[in-house]
Amino acid sequence: MKDDFITIRGLKKSFGKNEILKGVDLDVKEGEKVIIMGSSGSGKSTLLRCMNRLETSDHGLMFFGERQIDLAHWLKKDIKYVRSNSSMVFQGYNLFKHMTVLENVMEGLVQCKGIKKLEAKDIAIHYLEKVGLSERLDYYPSALSGGQQQRGAIARALALQPKVVFFDEPTSALDPELVAEVLNVMEKIAEEGVTMIVVTHEVGFAKNIADRVVFMDRGYICEEGRPDQILRYPRNNRTKEFLNLIA
Repeated sequence: MKDDFITIRGLKKSFGKNEILKGVDLDVKEGEKVIIMGSSGSGKSTLLRCMNRLETSDHGLMFFGERQIDLAHWLKKDIKYVRSNSSMVFQGYNLFKHMTVLENVMEGLVQCKGIKKLEAKDIAIHYLEKVGLSERLDYYPSALSGGQQQRGAIARALALQPKVVFFDEPTSALDPELVAEVLNVMEKIAEEGVTMIVVTHEVGFAKNIADRVVFMDRGYICEEGRPDQILRYPRNNRTKEFLNLIA
């Protein structure tokens, strides 16, 4: 645990009688790129949402930096701490429709970080340039493609300068021809040393950027290791079945 930035022990989560997470342990080092894979319903997205309190856990402990958090009983100061040091990119972009993409990126800087609008604008432009949207600053989400909207959402997440970025299947809502442009942006982000925890089915992307691949099945982590090990020579039968299916 000493060198880990995030440590989770015994995370459990149920929705009614449906037990989604059944005692998950996970360690993530600072700067590490962790890819979480698994079939639908395995608990991948729920795991991410429990880590930043978008879902309340039934049981579990998390160390986030040097802060210890009871995942079943979050304190307000814990929620503020985790959310001020992390960002999340969702499947569905979640851009404000009544704001331009520039205003969307500025909003969190002004409202959450207390940065003055002029400075926030400069920061937002910088990150929108990084994701290739410098010519779309004044466009509203409705005038952007799905890939452009998701790149805007990534710029918004990065502009807050988080210590970790959670990606919840960021390409699953995109048409196939738009997936590559988002993955290319994410690969560039990975090269900059940002801690990334990514739920995805994109095997090629995982091979390119992952330090570690985690495979989940039925609420458990059943296998994890280096991408060359997990994606080429999986040991667990469920991992083999899943990789054969998506191949």
